[in-house]
Amino acid sequence: MLHEDNELFGKFLFTLEWLLEVSARYGHAAEYHLVHINFGNPRILGENYGAQEASLKLHEVLDTLRASLRKTDLVARQGVDFWILVPSAPSSNVFSEKLQEIIEVTSRSGLEIVERDISFFSLTEGFPELGLAASGQDLLSYLKHNRARLSRREVLLPAQDAGEEAAL
Repeated sequence: MLHEDNELFGKFLFTLEWLLEVSARYGHAAEYHLVHINFGNPRILGENYGAQEASLKLHEVLDTLRASLRKTDLVARQGVDFWILVPSAPSSNVFSEKLQEIIEVTSRSGLEIVERDISFFSLTEGFPELGLAASGQDLLSYLKHNRARLSRREVLLPAQDAGEEAAL
């Protein structure tokens, strides 16, 4: 992962943990939402492009997301996982369609060979099962592993062969 990506992820975690602390202190969850975008199996990308080239392709996705979304939407990357912190309830269909379009377009650089999954989570209910001592990283891991149960909406973009994409 690129140094810039690590810095952005650190800032993202700092902000997320601050929001969790504010929510815990005042007894209500913040009006924020999280979006998780997963680019499938990192092994497949590594085997096809090598670790460095795959990381550069994923970094291009990060740059495109940051340039395409509002300045108030924080975007971070950790490996094949992208997280977007949205400070309001995104209009489900419009925001979802915009993200799907961005991911489809940026995937044409060769990332379409893996399944891509976009999950939408609300932070307004909180996650008491994690406990008060949970870190931002704990929350992200919890959401990622329980996305089928916890996400409000999920969009799945299936893997395609590179030749299949070229034929379209």
